[in-house]
Amino acid sequence: MKIIHNKLIRDNIPEIIEKDGKKCKVRVLNDGEYLQCLKEKLLEESLEVKNAMERNEMIKEIADVLEVLDGIKACYDISDEEVLTIKNKKALSNGAFTKKLFLEYVEKEDM
Repeated sequence: MKIIHNKLIRDNIPEIIEKDGKKCKVRVLNDGEYLQCLKEKLLEESLEVKNAMERNEMIKEIADVLEVLDGIKACYDISDEEVLTIKNKKALSNGAFTKKLFLEYVEKEDM
């Protein structure tokens, strides 16, 4: 039985599949396909973070998100320092998420 996945996988997955006595077909993506698949993988991994219930599960899912983000940063030649600089600037100007604020609505006066 063939199960179709059509998704970006970690580098060692083909070997793991073969060690399990299964066959798989993989191909190397071009740069554009790779970036698109990284973005799709980020959404997939983010949903897994959303659905994680236990601390250890959350740690694993956050690690997956960070791995995907590392791939995206590499595609754009973005350093950790650049990201942290912008993160800190946004935290200074707009705040962080430490106060647990939830915006219900904004009311605009009629003119």
